[in-house]
Amino acid sequence: MSVPREPLRLGVAGFGRLVRDVYLPAFRSLRDARLVAVADPLPASRSAAAKLLKGAAVHSDHRELLERDALDGLLVASPPSTHLEIWRDAAAHGVPVFMEKPLVLSWQLAEVARIPGDGRLMLDFNRRFWPPYRRIAELVRGGEVGTPVEIEFVLHTDIYSWSTVTRHRLAPEEGGILHDLGGHAIDLAADLLGVEPESIAAASSSREWEGDGLRLHLAFEDGSVFRGFVGYESDTCERLTVRGPLGRLTLRDPNMAIHLQRRGNRAPGLASRGRDLAAFGYRALRRDRSMTRYTIRAALASFVRSLRTGAPFSPGFDAAVRNVRWLEAAERSLADGQSVRRPA
Repeated sequence: MSVPREPLRLGVAGFGRLVRDVYLPAFRSLRDARLVAVADPLPASRSAAAKLLKGAAVHSDHRELLERDALDGLLVASPPSTHLEIWRDAAAHGVPVFMEKPLVLSWQLAEVARIPGDGRLMLDFNRRFWPPYRRIAELVRGGEVGTPVEIEFVLHTDIYSWSTVTRHRLAPEEGGILHDLGGHAIDLAADLLGVEPESIAAASSSREWEGDGLRLHLAFEDGSVFRGFVGYESDTCERLTVRGPLGRLTLRDPNMAIHLQRRGNRAPGLASRGRDLAAFGYRALRRDRSMTRYTIRAALASFVRSLRTGAPFSPGFDAAVRNVRWLEAAERSLADGQSVRRPA
């Protein structure tokens, strides 16, 4: 008779809205792990943690958490400027890390090589875990719309809805919109095509705040291009279009249906709208099946499985470092207005 395994002991550094609203339900769905400790410097966040996590240890500093709690893994969901220090301290204690992007800020890239245990890290590029994006990647790589392709990606986020605890997303010292939303767009581009870009160009725009919009242009060796616009807008939206010589793929919203239109065929009509409404309505009723909740739960479950089995984390350290190198290249493009070749 097998002996039941003890659940893995996980901690979290940073107890903002993302953790409270999305990660906590994800943790509760895991049978193989439990959240036992929290660290946050803000008294209000610690009070919320004590109320929502009965029995969990609550600390004001991540070092205290690492020293006092025997952890199998650590979720880092604090502002980007804290990632390097927390990751360094976790590595010193031999604790694997599941980190919200980015790994580090671009100007901290030289410090990465000085941190041991680099294989014990997973970055939360949650869109990699979304079935519609996985399906689009299969169709694109399988040549369903031909080659080369033009990808257009738009992502607007209501900054107020995600800034109820801190306003770090608006702070230049935290990397701004490039490190917040731009990193997701860059990773999605490479993931959809299955190869790294050859170059990147970036341009900033401003509406309500300085630099609250960002345009990205990524070029690939086969002639494919990815054009992305990310911005802090009052109306949240996300859409993806892939055009090729054989047809077009459209995803009007991640929670809607994928539409494949072959070249020469009539444009989708009422039936496609009906599919969109049905998919959107289902995920509105089943909030656990919406993109953000589903993908974070899936990513966290993948991290726990790797902790149990010793399998490599995916996306892991190498993907995290590549993304920061592209962020650094995009910053150089923003500064001089020129396209920047693939980082070494």
